[in-house]
Amino acid sequence: MAVWSVRVLLPIIAAGFLHSGALADTSGQIRLADLTAHAAVTGLIDNSAFLPSAAAQPAYRDFTGSIALGEVLMGTNPAVFTSTEVLGKNPQIFPAVTLAFYTAGGDLVPIDRDVIRVGSTAAGTSYWDMIVQPGRVWSEPQDGEWSRAAFPFALVHSIEGESHNGVATFLYREGAVTDLRFQIVQQTAPYYVEDYFTAWGLSPASFIPGGIKDLKRLQFDYSLEVANRFPIANWSDLEARVGAEALVDFESAMSQDEVLVSGLVVDGTFYKKPCKSAAGALPYCETAGFGVWSATKSLANAAALLRLAQKYGPEVFDAKVLDYITIPAAHDGWRDVTFRDLLNMASGVGFGSDQREPNDSGDGYLDGNYAEWYEAPSKAEKIAALAKTPDLPWGPGEVTRYRDQDMFLLGAAMKEYLRRKEGPLADLWEMLQDEVYRPIGIHHTATNRTIESDGSKGLPVMYAGFYPTLGDMAKIATLFQNKGRHGDTQILYAPMLETMMAGPEDRGLPTGGSNDFGEERYFMSFWTTRFDADETCKFYVPAMSGWGGNTVVLMPNGMIGMRLAKNWDGNEAVDDFSGMIAVANRLDPFCK
Repeated sequence: MAVWSVRVLLPIIAAGFLHSGALADTSGQIRLADLTAHAAVTGLIDNSAFLPSAAAQPAYRDFTGSIALGEVLMGTNPAVFTSTEVLGKNPQIFPAVTLAFYTAGGDLVPIDRDVIRVGSTAAGTSYWDMIVQPGRVWSEPQDGEWSRAAFPFALVHSIEGESHNGVATFLYREGAVTDLRFQIVQQTAPYYVEDYFTAWGLSPASFIPGGIKDLKRLQFDYSLEVANRFPIANWSDLEARVGAEALVDFESAMSQDEVLVSGLVVDGTFYKKPCKSAAGALPYCETAGFGVWSATKSLANAAALLRLAQKYGPEVFDAKVLDYITIPAAHDGWRDVTFRDLLNMASGVGFGSDQREPNDSGDGYLDGNYAEWYEAPSKAEKIAALAKTPDLPWGPGEVTRYRDQDMFLLGAAMKEYLRRKEGPLADLWEMLQDEVYRPIGIHHTATNRTIESDGSKGLPVMYAGFYPTLGDMAKIATLFQNKGRHGDTQILYAPMLETMMAGPEDRGLPTGGSNDFGEERYFMSFWTTRFDADETCKFYVPAMSGWGGNTVVLMPNGMIGMRLAKNWDGNEAVDDFSGMIAVANRLDPFCK
């Protein structure tokens, strides 16, 4: 189900436009002269200009150091945003940020892969924080002694969950860099910045040498990261293998204009459709991070709770929230709420009506003081805001009502649980990285955290704000499919995963949704959809789901369907992944 499906908005949808002459020579390459002369940028150019040409050669030298970028007003389509100021900042300003890189095997590798906070701080006028991922270095014949560097990036914000994905390039030589040419050509579904936009510009850049510690170790670690990447092939390879007819209607009724990329994991390989954008295929799609909104609830929150259960026992599912978090509420509705209830979004606390038959899981979702809670920067302020939520007429564990607040509270309670087990320095996200993600080959993760006035690291927000790569999502989903086991190591608690994954038994609580086969239910952060393979073989198929149509579906035959999308109006297509299920069943029937 789409996270924001209860809010129907009409954004301006802009595909952007290509300007073939802007900062490009006849070969399609961005001109060195324009990057050194601060030439004006007048529109998007084809994304191929940010990739090595057919005549490219290795870079003349490695890049080791930082580039300091200045704020700049971006050219955008639409030219004026619906929201010209958001939380006191301007979303049409590219942020001033310093980015440190090194090179390894021809790749340009950023030191910091987490959310780099800029717009969410008091500094500058830009609204945006940034995420940077690995790109490439090379040389072109026309550039003389200069080498080229390019990398994917995303503009994000620490209280939101979408990504505005783009690509950037600069040229470098000994002791010098050119300006940075960038363009933003794709995105997942927005919230506060309502427009679907493309953007372009030239940011003034200066070179800061050195500052990269333990370079040999970093390069070695990066070689392991590359070796551990999830295998990705083209959708056309799967078509050649199984026939195009077997793959028809994979995306059901989802509009192709709203789909960024989709595909299917078959036998340990992710067969990917093209990564689309407003300026041709999205470069570096395999290493880019994407804002998946509430798919975070499964990719992170469920994974964390299942890890705690594996380490410390299943009693953690029934741990009382109030034993770990003080909620300054003037009612006792939180008294018996457990960690399990929060992962089921069945706290019994919330806004909305008291109608439960039939239930509407979105009832009351954005009501009350949601905006106050959403905008609250710190952990304490968020807990104070959610404490203003009234009781519903039933107790915990009885009715699913969609609440980001419940998922945030679960993250806060799990952190305190972990600290009591492992000491005051224990960090929930570091546990996830060290004990779940890295063992399955995910070396870096970016996530939103609360913004604390004392400058401390903050609490991972857990209800949204995770920015995984396509391979990251495939790896986490595969771990779930394997009942929490990776190789010889049991990482997550298998008995609960046995119940959570696809099976014939109905599980969870009714959401009010349904399809042709039966009702939809919600269980432990997963939306479970009924699928009848035939009259005698029926399954409930679990899916992670995030606002805008971001979906990861875990099939009974071990396959994994994935889709990243940007639907805003919350129509039925975003909740429909029956096409993925039908294709997986055709390729390897669930019932043999």
